[in-house]
Amino acid sequence: VDRKRHAAKLHRTPPWVDLEQIKVIYLEAARLTKDIGIKYDVDHIIPLQGEYVSGLHIASNLQVITHIANMIKGNRYEVL
Repeated sequence: VDRKRHAAKLHRTPPWVDLEQIKVIYLEAARLTKDIGIKYDVDHIIPLQGEYVSGLHIASNLQVITHIANMIKGNRYEVL
């Protein structure tokens, strides 16, 4: 599963992406986890491997949410 997810992330990362912006988001999740004591994840708003749509691994498609919220959300994206 981890290899498949890693491969999907690489495939969905465009060459023009700002990797420093992405790093800052992951650091924020780690900081919140440490400071608050609740595990935080970096979530793809539009999943990399969604059923109907697939997002990119870019900063504007990332959000920091609790691990529990991420598990509840799963690999879904609500299309309005």
